[in-house]
Amino acid sequence: MQRHGRTLETATVPARSRGPGRFSVRFALLLALYLAQGLPYGFFMSVLPLFLREAGWSRTAIGFYGALGLPWFLKPAWAPLVDRYGWSGLGRRKSWILPCMAVLAFLAAGLGLFEPQEGRSILGLLLLVLALNFLAATQDIAVDGLAVDSLSPAERGWGNVAQVGGFKIGMLTSGGLLLSLSPRIGWTGICLAMSFVYLAVLGAVLFYPERGLPGTGGPERLRIRQIAASLLDMARRPGFAWALTLILTYKSGEVLVDSMYKIFLLDSGMALPSIGILAGGWGMGFSLAGSLVGGWMASRSEDRLKTLQQLGLVRALPLAAIAVLPHLALPLSPWIVYPVTLAEHMAGGLLTPVLFAFMMDLCDRRASATQYTALAAVELLGKMALSLPSGLLADRLGFGVVFPLAAALSLVWPAVVRASRNRISL
Repeated sequence: MQRHGRTLETATVPARSRGPGRFSVRFALLLALYLAQGLPYGFFMSVLPLFLREAGWSRTAIGFYGALGLPWFLKPAWAPLVDRYGWSGLGRRKSWILPCMAVLAFLAAGLGLFEPQEGRSILGLLLLVLALNFLAATQDIAVDGLAVDSLSPAERGWGNVAQVGGFKIGMLTSGGLLLSLSPRIGWTGICLAMSFVYLAVLGAVLFYPERGLPGTGGPERLRIRQIAASLLDMARRPGFAWALTLILTYKSGEVLVDSMYKIFLLDSGMALPSIGILAGGWGMGFSLAGSLVGGWMASRSEDRLKTLQQLGLVRALPLAAIAVLPHLALPLSPWIVYPVTLAEHMAGGLLTPVLFAFMMDLCDRRASATQYTALAAVELLGKMALSLPSGLLADRLGFGVVFPLAAALSLVWPAVVRASRNRISL
């Protein structure tokens, strides 16, 4: 894969890292920041849909409720502002991260006043969730830019372990641990715990010396017009359409299952705390383990596309097993549900760090936040294209059709990767 006349994976790696301090310090900071990013996502995808289902919402309505996540898709529209502006005394990225996180802590606490209940208007709750997603998406732009700025090519495999692993720990905290504790601490306790985590991470970010990073000073910043032009330059590279196709479709089958899997378990008779322990707790733990292995593979891989193809095939196996579950007699045996669920989470965790390292390789560090955000929006678009209608498909076709369809889609992606390997030359 060529970029400016050299191979991305075999390009000369700087002897020393980009960021200030040891890699372990930067790794810990990124882990904490992405943990904070995973909190609202786990709440948005795991906690609230189950509370809405118990409050009487249909599967179709829950599926389209995912539209409140649109700020994550639309964030490239304001990413150039995050790339361009910031207070140099504090740090270009920290200038955005700190205020966003402070307001997120306030909003998370405010959510505790809007517990969804049957027959009660939840407009205020939905507006707060929308605001939460907007601020989290804006913070994500700055955090992604900080990650690309501070990681050398040799560090990106493990750096993406911090990215993916931290995000999943955040999801595990809100969608697993707190959900399983919901009978004891209630809705308000979940929201206050999220707010406390935000404040703890905010304190850690305050002491990080971002000013040592290259590209954080005023003279090196690009103008808004130059940042926007950098996106066009990236899009004109030979084979870029194939790269976009890989990013767009890599979660197609997986997201169709994940969007409705917890609802399927709930409708099959599994208790809410048990779902939190399995899918949000053990499942996220296995997903994190997969991310650690995937990050190690990304750091050692000389051909990331080949690695993506192999891991795509591995990911298809547990999805094929899940496709069988709706056709089994109820109640579902834990001896079947637990291994299949944990295998699916681990296989998905393997793939993501390798893909995200591939996305980082495509970015110009001077406009890293904007370019990586644009690629992440493409990745999110691919997920939203199937997650939004997932509830409607489940209502109309049933899980017995939707899950096999997802398994079939998951087999298409490795074929797309194989077809692209001789065409991408960036």
